[in-house]
Amino acid sequence: MAGTGLGRFVRLGGLLALVALVVTACADVQEDGSPDGGATGPTADRQVPDNRDITIKIAVNPWDGSAANANVAKVLLEDELGYTVELVEIDEFAQFPALATGDLDATLEVWPSGHGKDYKKYIEAGAGVVDGGELGVIGQIGWWLPTYLLEERPELATWEGLKGNEDLFRTAESGDAGQILGGDPSFVTFDQAIADNLGLNLKVVYAGSEAAQLSALDAAYQKQEPILFYFWTPHWAHAQYDLTMVELPEVTPECEDAAVNDPDAYACGYPQDVLYKAFHDGLQAKAPSAFAFLSAMSYTNEDQNAIALEIHNGVDPAEAARTWIDAHPDVWQPWVDAGLAAE
Repeated sequence: MAGTGLGRFVRLGGLLALVALVVTACADVQEDGSPDGGATGPTADRQVPDNRDITIKIAVNPWDGSAANANVAKVLLEDELGYTVELVEIDEFAQFPALATGDLDATLEVWPSGHGKDYKKYIEAGAGVVDGGELGVIGQIGWWLPTYLLEERPELATWEGLKGNEDLFRTAESGDAGQILGGDPSFVTFDQAIADNLGLNLKVVYAGSEAAQLSALDAAYQKQEPILFYFWTPHWAHAQYDLTMVELPEVTPECEDAAVNDPDAYACGYPQDVLYKAFHDGLQAKAPSAFAFLSAMSYTNEDQNAIALEIHNGVDPAEAARTWIDAHPDVWQPWVDAGLAAE
């Protein structure tokens, strides 16, 4: 996308050029006399709309990518469109009922492979939720291994190669079965069904959170020990660890149906996910410019990863979002323009 400049100078002659420079310099000073160097502030020729009496509630699911999306939206909705934004921590199971009732206005990262039933129940049926369009981020869930395991055991790269080698992944928590390490138990997964239906002696054990799962990965990686775990991309961890996704069976129409109607019968890998946004169906009437802004919001895996890595490293999520925003006005300005056009 082409960037939108904050102003441009027109040279009309010596005196007019001098006047233009003085006026521009004054425009770059806030009322309190301090320079306005932020890339997210209002442009010199307009005021931020006064929407502060309208609160937009945005979901934050328990993974860093979701926090990245929500904080970018919060900063821009407040700084550029004048809304009040509340971020609501909620798991992905609970967010669709909350959207339907209006307790949430938006969620910005839905993984369709786990929410076929929700899409049918709430969006296709017109039960209080609307599709907010694609986020631009492409996701892939799967079973992952540290690549160092494949140097001596290349067969582990496929599910057929895991069969008979499950004991390699046994832990105290998994008992007589090999372990598949899950993250947050609220995540939508099919891992136990996949293992059972493929005849693999594997048991899902939940670490409890994304952070705990990553700690276990780091500990195994440092010691070059076996670990098999549920994970996904995009994620900043792929820049820190060399990981390989296990090849599971391709998704069939039968598995697509099972994902919606009979999850225990699921026996395939996870499909590639084109992540989408979902809104309460009253958002457009309540806040038309916020609806237009969020509908237009779209960025890449690389954009999200950059913010998520900062969050993981301990940077406050809003600060991480601002750092990205300051560096990428060409990405987000069209979202703001869409919002302003709806005012």
